[in-house]
Amino acid sequence: MKLNERISETPLKERLKKADYLARELSEHLTQAYLPKLSKLRVAAKELDPDAVSDQQVLDCTLAVIQAEEFTSDLYQELRAYLESIKTDTQEILFGGKNAPVDHSLSDAQLEAIDGSGLFDGSGLFDE
Repeated sequence: MKLNERISETPLKERLKKADYLARELSEHLTQAYLPKLSKLRVAAKELDPDAVSDQQVLDCTLAVIQAEEFTSDLYQELRAYLESIKTDTQEILFGGKNAPVDHSLSDAQLEAIDGSGLFDGSGLFDE
């Protein structure tokens, strides 16, 4: 069973929770693991003195960045699969059907309800 099929069988509420969790995990991984490893590699690569930083240290930093990048990529792909599934289901709910044309335009009544404050009629904020 493919990941997308398994995800689409999960209730929408659970997919939203999982997407939130994955987004937080990705953010934490980037700030706490990936970026520090990348920064360490940049510092090591800029050092010209072989006594200060050996080739092995540069290689170790490079491998750590590559490993962190692979984890980042896997996490991002999983998050993207959840978000695509959520998008598909919410469009079905809102617009009626998978292949229904999506009309993002607003009716006159909706525009009037939004524009009750006069924000979009040319008066108000930008008048001098």
